[in-house]
Amino acid sequence: MPEDVLIIGGGLAGLAAGVALTEAGCRVRLLEQKPYLGGRARSFREAATGSVVDNGQHLFMGCYHSTLKFFAAIGTSQTVTFDPQLRVRFLETDKKLTELRCPAFPAPWHLLFGVCLSNSFAFGEKVDVVRMGRALRDTRSTASAAGALEHLTVEEWLSELGQRESLRRNFWDLLCIAAMNEDPQITSALLFHRVLRLALFTSPLDSRLGIPRTGLSDCYTEAAAHTITDHGGSVEPQRDVRALLVSNGECHGVKLVDGSTIEAQATLSAVPWHVLPKLLPDETVTTQPFFSRILDLHPAPIISIYLWFDRAVTDLEFVGLRGTTIQWLFNKGKILGSGENYISLVLSGAHDHVARSKEDLVDTALRELRTLLPGMSDARLTHSLVIKERFATFSPCVGVEALRPSAVTPVRGLYLAGDWTDTSLPATIEGAVQSGYTAAEAILQSN
Repeated sequence: MPEDVLIIGGGLAGLAAGVALTEAGCRVRLLEQKPYLGGRARSFREAATGSVVDNGQHLFMGCYHSTLKFFAAIGTSQTVTFDPQLRVRFLETDKKLTELRCPAFPAPWHLLFGVCLSNSFAFGEKVDVVRMGRALRDTRSTASAAGALEHLTVEEWLSELGQRESLRRNFWDLLCIAAMNEDPQITSALLFHRVLRLALFTSPLDSRLGIPRTGLSDCYTEAAAHTITDHGGSVEPQRDVRALLVSNGECHGVKLVDGSTIEAQATLSAVPWHVLPKLLPDETVTTQPFFSRILDLHPAPIISIYLWFDRAVTDLEFVGLRGTTIQWLFNKGKILGSGENYISLVLSGAHDHVARSKEDLVDTALRELRTLLPGMSDARLTHSLVIKERFATFSPCVGVEALRPSAVTPVRGLYLAGDWTDTSLPATIEGAVQSGYTAAEAILQSN
């Protein structure tokens, strides 16, 4: 077992791996290019208002087993609260509020009964959900899913299952875009099939939604860093890696931008997929398909729109939006208990919108909110912030599984972690943390 492990990247994957390795007795040195930890899942104080703002809104689920294990290990489980059962509300453009609330029955009956009792679905749509549940519970369907769904998009798969257009638009598409950050016309049916089985058809406890009651950074960054340093490791922000030191098929460490080098027995790269090839020697990328196929991964953007008002515009904590460009609304002042009147709006899979001006996006958001929220009639906008994460996730398109690398690489001493690696999950917090644990286990098992 290597005593010294060098980790590049201080996001969820790198920090989770660092915690697992330090607890196993390794001496960890973690380098982060930026002056802060957290990567694409972090929070900060917004300059004009002093409000805590996430660079992208996240929900947790009960099926985030690796994430919950990670938070327990660093002592931050209390930062996320879960509903007793799955509960989601939806707002229509006619200001109608509906709800899906699932009883505490064994899976999948909790979801099926919840749908049948919900006012969010017409009778025919409820029948379609039951049909979907039957297909997902079919063991023969599960066993053959990889072959049958490998070449289908979510839209094609749902159509084959007879899911009517209204249900796809107002329910399955919302779930797909939220979980996968991609349009159902592009998203891999194989990946979405896995997500639905894991999140909705395995256990009612796994289906529960959790909301962070602090900024995302406060959920894990400082606590994870302290865990690593308390075990004799180090966490070093503003340490910019220029290259991985690879020779004779082995990684010996890294070279920094300032020209200095750091050697290690094992090196774990937890940087995004579009950064890794730039750190490797050109010949390694061009001659080894393991690395060259990473170049075929594509990004999917997320836009977050934060709006501050002179009064409360809703008493809902979070709600799915139907018939609008914006997909989800989060009442940040209420969620964080700050008493501030500001909300966060999410636009996932935002390929068609990322080039729009921030002013245009805010105007669209305000216009749509007026069709949804009665409280908007007298409210005055006092401040706004638009965050565009152009490389928020990889695009989970058809065939993407063949492009995702394992934790163990062909280069001896080099390991990979990140939500884009071969986790069998889309790019989520759970995928990132799970990848960190997987990479740590591979390092611990190495000779």
